[in-house]
Amino acid sequence: MRDPLKILLLIWVAASLKFGETVPLQEFAGLLLLAAFYVVRARYLSNLVMITLEGILVLILSAANPLYLTLLGITAHDLATRGWVPLVPVLLLPGVFFLDRQWFMAYLLLMAVCTYAGLQKQQLDNARRTYRQAYDQERQNRYVLEATKNQLLQAAEETTHLAEIRERNRIAREIHDSIGHDLAGNLLQLQAAERVMAKDPAKTKELIQKTVIGLAGSVELLRNTVHNIRPRQVQDWSHFQKIADNFQYCPVDFRHQGDFSLITPHQVAILTTIIKESLTNTARHSGASRVTMELDVRDKIIRLFIQDNGSGCRQIREGMGISGMRERVHHAGGSFSVNSREGFMIVCILPRDHESGGEGNAEDHHRG
Repeated sequence: MRDPLKILLLIWVAASLKFGETVPLQEFAGLLLLAAFYVVRARYLSNLVMITLEGILVLILSAANPLYLTLLGITAHDLATRGWVPLVPVLLLPGVFFLDRQWFMAYLLLMAVCTYAGLQKQQLDNARRTYRQAYDQERQNRYVLEATKNQLLQAAEETTHLAEIRERNRIAREIHDSIGHDLAGNLLQLQAAERVMAKDPAKTKELIQKTVIGLAGSVELLRNTVHNIRPRQVQDWSHFQKIADNFQYCPVDFRHQGDFSLITPHQVAILTTIIKESLTNTARHSGASRVTMELDVRDKIIRLFIQDNGSGCRQIREGMGISGMRERVHHAGGSFSVNSREGFMIVCILPRDHESGGEGNAEDHHRG
């Protein structure tokens, strides 16, 4: 039994029985049966029938000793807890028959206290139930939001993949329709020059000259096609330096090391998002006067370090900003960590993609 009121009433009845005298076997058995009723109802089955049986058992015990009427306070408490307050006045009738006027007033006060305690417990249970339902609903909404976010991220990745496929198909068609056609024509001219080389040297020279001109045009077309494939928006470290310079809240000390061309366009987009989100959080929450930002391109990883000298916080509550940054980095195969002991610090590690990154030189492979 979880209710302290029930335990207090049982202890009070037990203590009020005269010590030194033997309790009749019938009363002792009745008390054990009543305790069994309480346990069964608290753990397994609690309805009006069980409460009625308990009340009848208390009345039987009260015929031997009116002191047991006190236990009807537990019945009143349970009726009020379940919203059956109109049934409580029925419990006052036994007091009329078994108690004198003075004890009846005390019995009436006990019934009122127990009923009030039951009503308060009912309100507390309802509030706890409402809170649990709201918590379960909020947790369910959080799961749905997380699933939706994952679906959106997956859809974004699929969209990016489809865009890459379409771009590859476009480039393949352009190479096939233009460069491939030109090369095939030049090959036919060379084959024709080979056939007439011994019979007509002048014709052979003419065909070779046309082939040279055609190959020069094919080389120029191939160079233009490759140039259009390469990203042109972000070309060097000035991209990140510009973000640092445009931050108006406080100075940003930006330092970098390594070959910028070894960073893929996708990684540039991730790093740009993290830097902008971190600087926004600094302006909103830190109260910092300076930010240190380091970007290091190493042999196997790309490391981004950002720290401000603000107040920090004892416990980090990750909102959509930090969780979004973490999600992007994890999807790229990297690691992301935050710390708020001395200001606010973010460390992002991205794996190097050795098959991309442009015209990277070999010197970076010797750096630690």
